[in-house]
Amino acid sequence: MPEDMTARARIVAAALDRFASRGYQATTIRSIAADAGVSPALIVHHFGGKEGLRKECDERIVRSVTAKQEPNAAAGALAEASVRFGPYLARMLGEASDAADALFDALLETARVTVDEGIDAGTMRASADSEAQAAALLTLGVAPFFLAHHLARWSGGDAATGIERIARPISDIYTQGLFVGGRVNGEGR
Repeated sequence: MPEDMTARARIVAAALDRFASRGYQATTIRSIAADAGVSPALIVHHFGGKEGLRKECDERIVRSVTAKQEPNAAAGALAEASVRFGPYLARMLGEASDAADALFDALLETARVTVDEGIDAGTMRASADSEAQAAALLTLGVAPFFLAHHLARWSGGDAATGIERIARPISDIYTQGLFVGGRVNGEGR
C-alpha cells in the first residue's frame, strides 16, 4: 500500500480488499487495521466501527460512479466501477443485508441514469421495461465477478484473465446485439 496515502485512505483501501476477499462478517477491524498499518482505535475514531467503514466503502464506490456522470458518460462510469470494484461489489451485493440493499439501490439509480441518457442520446434502444433494462445493465456489469472462480477455470488462467476474455463478447452484445436480424428463436422481436 503506498506510504503517501493518508491513514484514512489506507483504511478504506484495506477494507475494500478485505471485504472483497473475506466478506463483511468474516472481516475484523483488527485485520483491516493490520493491513492499513494503523491501530484498530483509529478505525473506530474515523468510522465508528466496521459498519461505518462498510458504509464509507459503499459510498465511495457510488461517488466514483456518479462523479463521472457527464452527459452520456454514465455507462463508462458503471463499467469502470465494475472493473475497479468488481470483487467487492460481488461479495457485498451477494449478501442479504440492509447495506447490500442500499448499495444495490444506489447503483441501480446510476444504471437508470445510464439508460435514460443513452435513450435520449440515441445510443441505446428503449426497452418496454426501462426499469428492468437498468437492472439488466447492472447485473451484467457485476455478474462476471460472481463467476470469477469459474471464469478462471474456464480460461485456464486467473479471474482477471477470464473476465478480460469475456469483456469483448459482452461489449459486442451491448453494441451489436446477440441475434442476427433482430430474430430470437427464428421469430422477429
